[in-house]
Amino acid sequence: MSNTSKADPFRKLLKWTIILLILFALLATGYVLLDKYQQGERERQAQRIAEENKQIIEENNRARQEQLAMQEQGEVKTWPEAKQEGWDVLDVSDFPITSARDEAVTRAQLLKGGLLLVNRWHAMPGDFTLVEADIKSIGVETSYRVPVTDANVKLMDNAILALDRMIAAAKEAGQEYYIVREGYRDAATQLSHWDKEVARYTERYSGDALVEKARERVAYPGTSDYHTALSVSMDVYNKDDAVLRNMDFQESLQAQWLNEHAWEYGFVFRFPVQGYPDTATVDKAYVTGINLQMDTYRYVGVPHAAVMHHLGLSLEEYIDYLAAHPHLAVYLDGVLKYEIYRTSGGATDTTVSVPSNATSFEASSDNMGNIVVAAIY
Repeated sequence: MSNTSKADPFRKLLKWTIILLILFALLATGYVLLDKYQQGERERQAQRIAEENKQIIEENNRARQEQLAMQEQGEVKTWPEAKQEGWDVLDVSDFPITSARDEAVTRAQLLKGGLLLVNRWHAMPGDFTLVEADIKSIGVETSYRVPVTDANVKLMDNAILALDRMIAAAKEAGQEYYIVREGYRDAATQLSHWDKEVARYTERYSGDALVEKARERVAYPGTSDYHTALSVSMDVYNKDDAVLRNMDFQESLQAQWLNEHAWEYGFVFRFPVQGYPDTATVDKAYVTGINLQMDTYRYVGVPHAAVMHHLGLSLEEYIDYLAAHPHLAVYLDGVLKYEIYRTSGGATDTTVSVPSNATSFEASSDNMGNIVVAAIY
């Protein structure tokens, strides 16, 4: 009896050691399978990008040849006519950029441009470290004109400027008490969120099933939109107003104003799902990969936000739209406001062609091997 009693603790230790080793093996297998899956996705995306770029080049060359042929024959091909009232987005992909000047853009500018697509199928680019120094404290940079939960809530500096203008405009319109609850997430923070979510399900799931279950609520590290430092989680808060403090954000007048006007300052609602943020919202979870009610707003720049807002496109849909329509002319009341076009490249410092009569321009990487330029008139 004495010998048996002494052996029990060792048997228990051995038992738990084996269980822990099995769990570790399952987790390791899951990560390996996920890595293989992501590698396959990257290879498929690279092939698709190469094919799309080849098609863009061929179409642009064809358009140039057609235009030259028409000029030789005395014909001049003109853009389609825009509506004289309201916004109008015209596909002018058959027309090349003409009378253009070359403008230098750095890789850092392209990473901050607004259209960097990061989701479960497109991981953060490895050279994002180029712009990490430009990620600042929202509260400090705005002297807390933009309320935040604490000074550690951060965003890219150009997005902070736009956010500051938007919150000021909301206040002028009578809407106050916004608060930014979350902004930039570094890899370590996302990994911590991921590990906690995985731990919730390790007893019921394993391998791919475990990964997919965890992904229902938490993005895999390196694939969260918050990594871009261009997205913020918005809410309302007033310490003297218990009703407002306890109100769901989308039920507030502040959210209503933001959903109507955020695009004017370059922000769009990032993850539309069925009936959210409002009852008329069409589900976009199948393209964003996020099926949660999240009050996340993403900075993309005013020209792109204008098109996305008026065509009802999510970020993923907009980038696909540009692949199918690589040259757009955007009008307001019959007046050309923006010219948006997509071209291959952007992995390094480069130059882009900008129409000579444009007053300014923005350029961004889409994280898919392309540059998107928005000429502003």
